[in-house]
Amino acid sequence: MKKILTILALVPMCCSALPQDLKNSIVSGNPEVAIPHLLSGVPSTPSSDVISPKAMTSFHKAFKNVSDEKWYEMPDATRAKFTVNDVHYIVDYDKKGHWIHTIRTYSEKQLPADVRQEVRATYLDYSIICVKEITLPRNDKTYIVYLEGPSNFVNLRIANGEMDEWQKYNK
Repeated sequence: MKKILTILALVPMCCSALPQDLKNSIVSGNPEVAIPHLLSGVPSTPSSDVISPKAMTSFHKAFKNVSDEKWYEMPDATRAKFTVNDVHYIVDYDKKGHWIHTIRTYSEKQLPADVRQEVRATYLDYSIICVKEITLPRNDKTYIVYLEGPSNFVNLRIANGEMDEWQKYNK
């Protein structure tokens, strides 16, 4: 549970845009709001002296057909980012090359049918803005579903067969 809460703290509140341009952001430890340090000028051949060989092997075993990933160095981890079939991936590895988690961001149409039906049945007047799917080692997937309603925004957390309103904001 602690891992899920940690991951959820890293998930940005909105899928559509950051509040300011990345180039104007203050550099911070949060790679979603700061400009990450690009490890290599050539995304498909990152520098092996900075990225753990174990992380590279694990990445290419899990994502066989990806060759255009970009690698970023963070204080305690290494991140690979790429897009496949309109799904944006973030895959993080610790400094020893162990997989930490994968975050997939996509639209409503890629959401599994059973999850989509549950959300639609409960939130009739809401539109699904986007979905973040978080996969951790030895855990089920957690879905963060961003909804827009007539007067507010609701962020749902769906995990272990349970759905709850994680965050709610008035327009």
